[in-house]
Amino acid sequence: MPAIPPFVLKKLYVKGSLRTEGDGFAFDIENTIAPANIVAFTGLDVDGQPVDPSQVTVVPPSGDPRTMSQVSAQAPLLFPIGATVILRVAGKTLDPGPHELTIHVVVQEVGPLDIPVSDTLT
Repeated sequence: MPAIPPFVLKKLYVKGSLRTEGDGFAFDIENTIAPANIVAFTGLDVDGQPVDPSQVTVVPPSGDPRTMSQVSAQAPLLFPIGATVILRVAGKTLDPGPHELTIHVVVQEVGPLDIPVSDTLT
């Protein structure tokens, strides 16, 4: 059982941020809950299908992008309150319409979390 309920985790997603970008798509998450250290991005599911982690780039507020696998306990992603992180997925396009995404992370302070996201690509 996650320490943070899904309805609270949903608030991390910036509604309306799902967008086409280059040969893929991107979306934003903003920390509105508590300061955190993300020590792993363990996956991303789009409409129930896992995305290859090598296709996902994490762009923190510092603007220093790295792949999902480069976020680790040795190189955590600091996620203070008010910070916005962009997740970019290359090589996977989305059709216009509604989409369901789940971001799988490990947060040092609470452990593994699944962040549910629902949005519509226009």
